[in-house]
Amino acid sequence: MKRIKEIRIRNFKAFQKDNRQFKINGKNVLVFGNNGSGKSSLFWALYTFLQSSGKTNEEVQKYFKNYTISDPKTHQTLKNIFMGETEDSYVKVTSIDSDTNETKNYTISHGTINTNSDSDTIIQELNLASDFINYKLLHNFYRASHRQQVNLWPVFERDIFPFLAEGTQNLLEDIIKTPTLDIPRDAGGRSVYGRQRELYVNKLSVLNTKIQDILDEIQGHANDFIKNEFFAGKDVIRISLIFSKKFNFQKVHTKLWGENKEAERYNLLHIKLSVELFEEKPTPQWKSIERVQSFLNEAQLTRIAIGIRIGALLTRPLAEARFKILVLDDMLISLDLSNRVDVVRIILNKDRKESLSFFDEFQKFIFTHDKGLFNLIRRNTNEENWVYYNFNKDESDNSPPTIRADLTSLQKAAKYFDENEFENCGNELRKEAEAILDNFLDPDLKLLDQKFQGLKQKLGDAFKKLTEKRFKDFNIAFLTDLEPEKLQKIKEDYHSDDSLTTGEKRKLTILKTKMSDFLINFNEEGTRKEQLISETKEILDRVMNTASHHGENELYRAELKDAIEKMKDLKEHLR
Repeated sequence: MKRIKEIRIRNFKAFQKDNRQFKINGKNVLVFGNNGSGKSSLFWALYTFLQSSGKTNEEVQKYFKNYTISDPKTHQTLKNIFMGETEDSYVKVTSIDSDTNETKNYTISHGTINTNSDSDTIIQELNLASDFINYKLLHNFYRASHRQQVNLWPVFERDIFPFLAEGTQNLLEDIIKTPTLDIPRDAGGRSVYGRQRELYVNKLSVLNTKIQDILDEIQGHANDFIKNEFFAGKDVIRISLIFSKKFNFQKVHTKLWGENKEAERYNLLHIKLSVELFEEKPTPQWKSIERVQSFLNEAQLTRIAIGIRIGALLTRPLAEARFKILVLDDMLISLDLSNRVDVVRIILNKDRKESLSFFDEFQKFIFTHDKGLFNLIRRNTNEENWVYYNFNKDESDNSPPTIRADLTSLQKAAKYFDENEFENCGNELRKEAEAILDNFLDPDLKLLDQKFQGLKQKLGDAFKKLTEKRFKDFNIAFLTDLEPEKLQKIKEDYHSDDSLTTGEKRKLTILKTKMSDFLINFNEEGTRKEQLISETKEILDRVMNTASHHGENELYRAELKDAIEKMKDLKEHLR
C-alpha cells in the first residue's frame, strides 16, 4: 500500500510565503483549528492536487496564476493574494510505499505538473479511490426551498460521478464525451434525422439506464449502511435515488455542457431523493416523505447524506486501489454528541466490523474547529498511527496561520517538567490519567452520555474491571469436563495412572501447562496493571491534587518525574 509521507505547500490559499511542511510519514492526520486558520486550505490543496491528475497542464496552471482583475483566465487562481508576482506557488506531495519504503515526489504548480502523466498513473488511481467530504458538500444533499423536491444531480455531477471509474476515464467524462456533448449533425450543422437520429436516441436511452443502474447500486449500499450503522439493523429510514429527468434529444440539442449552462443543466436533469420512514403501528408499513428538507431534522438528513456518500464510495473498485485517502472537513458540525460518537465509531471502525473494514484501508485526514470532537477522536486514536496538528489564526489581521504539532497531555506534562512549570505539569498528568482511564473503561464510545465521574471513581472502576477480567479469564482457561476426583490426579504422577484414559491424561497436561502460564502472567502482567492503578491513586493524592488546588505542599521534582513514568506505564499496560 502507498501512503502520503509529506505535504509541502507554498503560497496556496491561506498558506503564505513560507514552505509549509507536513511530515506525516504515512500516518493518519487529525487537525484542530479556528475559522480561517487554514484547515480548509489544506483540504482544498489535497483536493486540487488529486483532481489535477485528470486535467490538462493548462487546466491545472490556472490555479497558480497571478490574479488580474481584467483577465478572466486568472479568476480561478488559488495563489495567495498577498504574494508578489514572482513568488512561486505550489502543492507538493511525497508518497511512500509501505512495503518497499520507496518514495516519489509529485508537484502541481504553474511551472511543474507531473500528476497527470500517462506513464505514471498512481495519482489518477489515488483520485478515483479517494473521497473528500465537508459540511458544505453534505448540506448540498438537502439544499432546496420548502416547496421544491431535492435534486441531487448537481451533487452527483460535482462530487460523485467524477470519482466513479469508467475504463480509462471517470463516469462524468463518459457521460459528457460519448453521447451528451451534442446531438449528431450533418455537414451543414443541422441535426440529423431518420436512422441516425433513432440510433442516437437509443444510445441516450442506454446511458439513462446505465445511470439509473449506478444509482440503484449506490442506493443499495446506502440503505444497508444507514440501517446497520445508524439504526443497529432496524428498519427506520430508507432512501431511493431516481433519475427522474433524463437526457433526451431536445435537451442535448441545447448543448447542456456549454459555457454558462450550469443553471439550465441543473434544471433539465434531475435525480430525485425519495425517503421513506417505517411505521410499526397500527400496521407495519413504509411511509413516503415528500420534501425531505422540510420534514426531517438535520441529524436525519446528515445521516442520509453520509449514507449516500458511503454508498457511492462502496460502488467504486476500492479493493484494487494501491493508494487512497479519506479527507473529512467539519462534516459532523450539525450533529449532537451522540450522533457524532456514532459517526466517529464508524469511521475509526471501533467495533472492528468486517462491513466497515474498508475504512481501515484509507489514510485519513480529519479537520475540525470543534475542540470537543478533536479530543474525542484523539482519545480514541494513538500516536503510533496518527499525527495531530493545531492550526491558529488571529482574525484581527491578515497574518498567515500558525501551525504546530498538538501535544498530548502526557507530552505537555513532560514539556512543563523540563521548564520547571510544576503546577502545569501536575494538571496535565491529571488530564492524561483521565484520558487513559476513559479509553480503557469505554473503548467503544458507548458511555459518553452518562453522568460525570471523578478521577477517583474512574480508578476504582478500572481496578474492578481488571479484577473481573482476570476472574473471567481464569474461568475460561480452566473450565473442564473432567470429574472432580480425576482433577485431583493433577497433584499426582497421573502419567502412570491406569485409571485414566489417554485423552484424560492429555487434558490434565494441558490444564497443568495453562495453570503455570496463568500463574506467571497473573503475577507479572495482571498484578502490574492493578499495581499501576494503585500507584495512580497515590499520584492523585500526592501530585495531581497538589497541582490542582492551592495549598502549602511543595511539588518535588523527583515525584513528578516518577509520576510521568508511571503514566507512560499505565497507558501502555491498559492499551
